[in-house]
Amino acid sequence: MATEPNQSSTPVTPESLWQVCSLLQKHEVKYVLVGARACILHGMVRSTQDVDLLVESSPENLQRVIDALSELPDHAARELTLKDLQDNVVVKVADAVEVDVAKQAWTVDYAEASRDAKTLTVDGVEIIYAGLDTLIKSKSTYREQDQVDRQSLLWLKQNQQSK
Repeated sequence: MATEPNQSSTPVTPESLWQVCSLLQKHEVKYVLVGARACILHGMVRSTQDVDLLVESSPENLQRVIDALSELPDHAARELTLKDLQDNVVVKVADAVEVDVAKQAWTVDYAEASRDAKTLTVDGVEIIYAGLDTLIKSKSTYREQDQVDRQSLLWLKQNQQSK
């Protein structure tokens, strides 16, 4: 399987997504799942090697993100500082599960994404993920994979509307 440079070759499993969301919930992190995992939750067939999170950017919330992700098996997020998350649009946490923490997904920020976010509860853990319109907007980039995803999401939206 081909991967992008600096990207793990281990796909994200439903269990690893649940683990990340469980920690986020435990630490009361304000987040919305975006990227491929959110696309999959809308019914798209897609594999991915990471979990993409769009987070609210207050210092308190960013510290909760660090605290939550520091509990992943390799404790990689322990090396992060609040300044790391404040100064960068996206920070990659390379742990047993690779997590990309972003304050913005293309032109979409947490406040916008949270307005139409959906929630799936699995074994008591709420998985908060971007709504279809937000995902489509977040995939309106120049990246080839985002363009492919956007077309699939538009197809899903059209088929949902015709039912």
